[in-house]
Parts: sequence; C-alpha cells; structure tokens
Amino acid sequence: MQESFDPDSAAAWQVRLYKKSIPKREKLRHLQRYLSPVEGRTCLDVGGESGVIPHLLRRNGGSWVSVDSRETSVASMRALLGEEQVYLIDGTELPFDDQTFDTIVVINYLERLREDALFLRECHRCLKPKGELIINVPHVKSFSMVRGLRNMLGLTNEKFGRVRPGYRLRDVYEVMKDGFDIVEQETYGGFFVEFFETWVQWGSGLAGEQSNQLDEKGHMVDQRELRRFAKACHLQSFFYPFQVLGSWLDALFPFTRDHQLVIKCRPRPWNRRKSVKLRDGRSIAEAAIQTKIGSAAELVKPLPGS
Repeated sequence: MQESFDPDSAAAWQVRLYKKSIPKREKLRHLQRYLSPVEGRTCLDVGGESGVIPHLLRRNGGSWVSVDSRETSVASMRALLGEEQVYLIDGTELPFDDQTFDTIVVINYLERLREDALFLRECHRCLKPKGELIINVPHVKSFSMVRGLRNMLGLTNEKFGRVRPGYRLRDVYEVMKDGFDIVEQETYGGFFVEFFETWVQWGSGLAGEQSNQLDEKGHMVDQRELRRFAKACHLQSFFYPFQVLGSWLDALFPFTRDHQLVIKCRPRPWNRRKSVKLRDGRSIAEAAIQTKIGSAAELVKPLPGS
C-alpha cells in the first residue's frame, strides 16, 4: 500500500481533504468501532469513493480488496491503493467466489442501488459463515434542514447518484430480513457539521458526476478533477474551524444529530421471509425497535403472493 504520494496528485489532495473533514473522520471512527480484529483475515470494502477511508481501513491489517461501480471512484482508489486491489463492478454483482471474505464493509453504497436486496444477497454469498457485514448509509429523519438546504443548492439525491435518500432502521431490518441478523447499530452525524460540509460540496463542485476520462490503467487524466480536489481542500480548510464549532453545538443539542446510520450484521442461512405486519401497518421489526410489540392477536397474515 502506498504511503506517500506526489503532492500535486489527486491522491494527495484527497488525503488533505479527509484530514480537514470532520464528517469523513467521524465516519471512519464509527466503522472502526464496529470492525473486529482483521489481522490475517480477508476483507472487502464497497463504495469507498475517493479511497481515503479504504486506505485507512487497511492500516488495521488483513488482506483487503475494494470495489465500486463508478469509474471515477475506481480511478481515485487505484491511485491510493494500487492497481491489483481495486475492481470495477456492475451494480449488484460481486466478481468473487462464494465464502471469500471474513468481513465486508459497505460505505454509502446501498442507497445508490435500486435492487439493494439483490446486492445484500451477493454480500451474503461472498461472506464466510462466521463473517461480518458492516454498512454505513444516510439516516432518514422525519425532518431535516440539511436535506432542504441541499435540495435548494441543487445537491439532490440524483446529483449524488442515489436512488433513495437513505434508510430508517426499520427499512434496514426489512431489506436484510432474509439472511442477516443485526447485532449492533448506531446513528451519528450532526446538523451543524453537515451544514458546513454541504457548502464545501457545493462550492467545490465535487458533488455529482465527475469526468469519466481514464487512461489505459484506469487513472483519471482530466486536470479539472485535480482542480476540484484542490478547491475543495482550500474550502474545507476555511470551514474547518466552523465545523469544529459545529461539532460542539451538535454535542450540546441531541436533536440535531443522527444523519448517518452504521450497522453491524452477521449472516445466517438464507431464507426468504414474508413480511408479517401489525394491524397499525408496522412491521414486526419496526415494532421491536420501538419496543411496542402487540399481542399475537394483532398480527395480520400477508396476502397470498405478497
């Protein structure tokens, strides 16, 4: 794994950008918290975007492979991680044998897939029986001023390549019910920090589709991308003191938090399950989360074929 980069390369700018981004550092901290010791284990990360978080996850040891479905993300990761450790995939399919990995880490990738359940089945296929799956997704809150600001600035879900804004915990239970047990979960990320991060994304132009110009080795050759990374880094440096202040405010006001969701799961034998619901329309998983499970008499049998 590379430890030093050309100071004018995209890889170097991405590392600088990470160091000045509280949301990115907080994301890594939560992923690390749920990651079991990986020394001597085979690991996969999915959706690492620029590659900085996969780069830092590798410092835990183990043997890592990275995949993404966007060419620009793959190019960025190859600049950081090397040619042999990064693969371009097509949506939900993983190009690996059954039971290849001890650990799979999915970083803000699930919300980009229309067939998210199919991708989770692929993860299940590639995981060893005693493996673990760690997923980070945007957390959908009933009211979010950050979401309104992003839409106003044109930083919509479509701009980021998302087919859904994120997940509630009950949504995750529903999509994983056939083959995974959630053993730990936590929400994090505050309004004030996300507010300043939004202005960096808007001002730098890094959000959304980037150039797909690659050379024969899959490296980006468009200098506009380098300028975007440099501009984002300068903006991030300017806003960094405000992000620090924002993190203090988020700590003081709990209602501003919970913009990201991280969960840890373990596989069990795959068994397609029907969704049994309560009379009020809630799923069993949702009722369990809210600790308000009703009696068995309140259950409604699913309709045939549902």
